[in-house]
Amino acid sequence: MNSAIGKRQVDYAFRQLRVTGWPHALAVAITAYVIWRNAPGLDVILWFVIFLLAHGLRILLLDRWWQAAQTTEEYRRVRWQLVASMAVAGCCWGVVPLLFMHNVSGEMVIFISLVLAGMICATLPALAACLPAYIAFATPIFLALIFHYYSLGLSATAFLSFAFLGAMLAISTTVHRIITGYISLDLENQTLLQEVTRARDDAERANQSKSSFLAAASHDLRQPLQALGFFLECINVRVGDSDLEMRTLARQALGSHESLSDLLNALLELSRLESRELNVRRQHFLLRHFLQPIVNEFQSLAQAKGLSLVLSGDDAVVETDPVLLARVVRNLLDNAVKFTADGSIVVRLLPEADGVQLTVTDTGVGIADDDQHKVFTEYFQVDNEARLASRGLGLGLSIVSRICRLLGHALRLNSTPGIGTTVVVSLPRGDASHIQQAVHPQQLDVAGHCVLVVDDDPVILQALAALLQDWGCTALTAPGMDDALACLNSAGPTPDLILSDYRLDGGVHGIDLIRAVREKTSDDLPALLMSGDTDPALVQSIRRQQFHLLHKPVKPVQLRKVMHQLLTGPS
Repeated sequence: MNSAIGKRQVDYAFRQLRVTGWPHALAVAITAYVIWRNAPGLDVILWFVIFLLAHGLRILLLDRWWQAAQTTEEYRRVRWQLVASMAVAGCCWGVVPLLFMHNVSGEMVIFISLVLAGMICATLPALAACLPAYIAFATPIFLALIFHYYSLGLSATAFLSFAFLGAMLAISTTVHRIITGYISLDLENQTLLQEVTRARDDAERANQSKSSFLAAASHDLRQPLQALGFFLECINVRVGDSDLEMRTLARQALGSHESLSDLLNALLELSRLESRELNVRRQHFLLRHFLQPIVNEFQSLAQAKGLSLVLSGDDAVVETDPVLLARVVRNLLDNAVKFTADGSIVVRLLPEADGVQLTVTDTGVGIADDDQHKVFTEYFQVDNEARLASRGLGLGLSIVSRICRLLGHALRLNSTPGIGTTVVVSLPRGDASHIQQAVHPQQLDVAGHCVLVVDDDPVILQALAALLQDWGCTALTAPGMDDALACLNSAGPTPDLILSDYRLDGGVHGIDLIRAVREKTSDDLPALLMSGDTDPALVQSIRRQQFHLLHKPVKPVQLRKVMHQLLTGPS
């Protein structure tokens, strides 16, 4: 038998027979004992011994054949072996009335009739899955009973037995259909489960491929973008205030670089949000004091479009992740500036029962009711069918929505086309006594320090060296570990700080470099790693080893701030 359902039917029958085998042997022993008590004789002993031998061989051999069939898939043979063995068992029971039912008025007629009827009914649940096996078992018993009843002159009882045979066959057919239906449903469920599992595995492989591609693309894109940022900052520093045209061009180039960096970070941030790889670090802080610098960042963009941008409302303490909240506010302000042609943008702080409402209201184009639920999805933009680059990628509100869900902050949007839009974020109230006093250095002065710069990308190495020199530092540059150690062996100055890329040529990591340099200098020499790799496992590994890490593209002001902290504070 090659049918999957047929195989399951045989399996079902054998599993049931494993349970009923020993009770069946017990029934044989009890029957033999009762018959012996009524009419002892050699025929009772022979029947008992022959039945137990046949039963024992069936249990030992047939079960072994079934286990072999599960490996070889030869179910057709074992199915008919089961039918034959049950026919033998039925014949063994069938000879009982012929041998031991002699006195028509005695108790043996009732006892043997009840025993055989019980065996026929008790075997039904076990063998109904394999209907031929049940018929092979029950038919010899019924035929022997009917024949013997007639021979004893019990015609009515014989007819009743014949009717009982028909009823049991009908019942067994119904039970067989029910069990087969259950088996079919179970096979369908298994097929569906396999399809779901296969689809899940395909999705996981696709997600892993996407993550691998994203990591590779991220690294390859961040490298030239990082070098460009450093070069532009050098130009901005070196162009004097007297050359206003060049100063303006330098600042515009820096602005374009900032926009490009933000777009790349937005794409990567969306991926990290999807994979739940962002860590939430909640803090207590003053909200207005926190928001003012962010609002100031967008003042020049708003003024360039003739818009007023104000922050209103009393200060209040909130508890949330300041880094993620800053991303939310920047995305909301960026969206408001892009989609507001004239009028105003107002950031308000409104107290509520258990927290503070942060609202951003603009007088922009507004959003139609049908589109309001779409603006929080990726890449959707209102009124930007041409996909103008200046309007972004349509990721801002999607990132806002995902971050708010991650932080557990309620997010609402109210908008009217042609009038404007208000986005409301509800923040939980914080505790003023838990506010951490931030260290704000008055001047990020790093001049006079010697920095060992190691990067296998010659363009970034050149850009970093030029930038550090503009900041008044001495830069010792090296493309790899061997050159870095050679710098230490020379008569040159001893570095005050190590600034290294994480992945270097030859499979060397920045951590290996730092440890090698510290062995030749000092164990507490400050060190800073930069990497374009955003693999969460890598980031966690670096942080576990307590190394400082900045993700490329690193903004020059951010690099200078971290360098200042490392050079002036504990390493």
